[in-house]
Amino acid sequence: MFFRKKKTQTRIPVRRMVVLARQAADGVITYAKSCHPNEGILILQGKHKENTTFITGLVIPPFSTHGPFYSGFSGYELPFDLSYIGTVHSHPSGSMRPSLEDLHNYFGVVSLIISHPYDYQTISAFDRNGNSLDLEISAE
Repeated sequence: MFFRKKKTQTRIPVRRMVVLARQAADGVITYAKSCHPNEGILILQGKHKENTTFITGLVIPPFSTHGPFYSGFSGYELPFDLSYIGTVHSHPSGSMRPSLEDLHNYFGVVSLIISHPYDYQTISAFDRNGNSLDLEISAE
């Protein structure tokens, strides 16, 4: 038989992990507070290995726009850099979930959202589909 259905194995879902350096987390918090009451947006730098994303640096995107309900930048203005792995933006409203607009403008392998009042506990990580990822803030 040509079209035999393959046996499917049950896969154990693998949880993706995001490790955010403490210095980068402090930069995200400071930038979000300085942009408040508008949204702020930053580009994340780091590495992605297997199921873990390591975030070690931040870049302010050139010519980015900010408003009370939006933030963004043109990808055409970015210099070529293979260390860009995603974005982080703030939600002054206090929501810790990505909006539909956030999912449509996804960039890289991970997206972080920091919500008001902007501290370590209000940083969340998400994948391209809006699923929550485990986030750890490291001392490095």
